[in-house]
Amino acid sequence: MTQIQRIKLPSDTCSFFKNQNIYDIENFNLLLNKYAEFEDNMTRNLPEIDSSKFSSCIQFIKKQRYLIERYKSQGYDVDTYIFRSDSRIVVGLGQESVREVSMTLHWIYGIPYIPGQAVKGVVSNWIISEGGEDDENFKLIFGDEDNKGKVIFLDSYPENNRFYIRKDIMNPHYTDYYTKKDFYPTDWQDPNPIFFLTLERVVFNIYLIYLKKDIRYLKIAGKTLEEWMIEAFKYGGVGAKTSLGYGTGQLTLIGGNM
Repeated sequence: MTQIQRIKLPSDTCSFFKNQNIYDIENFNLLLNKYAEFEDNMTRNLPEIDSSKFSSCIQFIKKQRYLIERYKSQGYDVDTYIFRSDSRIVVGLGQESVREVSMTLHWIYGIPYIPGQAVKGVVSNWIISEGGEDDENFKLIFGDEDNKGKVIFLDSYPENNRFYIRKDIMNPHYTDYYTKKDFYPTDWQDPNPIFFLTLERVVFNIYLIYLKKDIRYLKIAGKTLEEWMIEAFKYGGVGAKTSLGYGTGQLTLIGGNM
């Protein structure tokens, strides 16, 4: 059986790929979610890819930078951060997927990214965990039920095309014990390996747009937003499995217009 016969696709799509390797496709979102081989273990056979496949998406990233320049030209304060992960990053693991494990990918270009609401959540949750949510400046920056926040956290895309999407594995033992089929975590219970996708060697751009002048200098519980962000990404991390060290790293402010 050929590779294309193991994938449920419309007949015209099968005809298009008849003489091609389906893993040469540039849109990783299609490869992951639409071209899934249904006769094999769909988590064990997760596709991997290096960033050279995303070469056509670099122009899209440059367009985002053009958008940033437009905000600046209209008088908005903008801060630019670089996030370098110390380890692998797992974003969107729990989203719906035909493979039961997923990854956050751009719906058109297929490139991995961190949604703006995830960036905002990383920072706000860290401040809350440190007891700063009652500060009025916290509500001013992040908003509340009655008011919108005065800072926009944009979606974050890779800074360069030198990253990799690779498989990782979690291998829970004592499956019967955890599913309450057995009273004890005995050694004769078979492990249940689960594969998932991670980002390796990736550097992200993170942009913040301030809708109110001088708001970047406000302090929340004695610290500026920049200080809180650096702490949040270093110790809290972004994405899933942060308690195991995934998604933590160094956040650096590289530019901001005054």
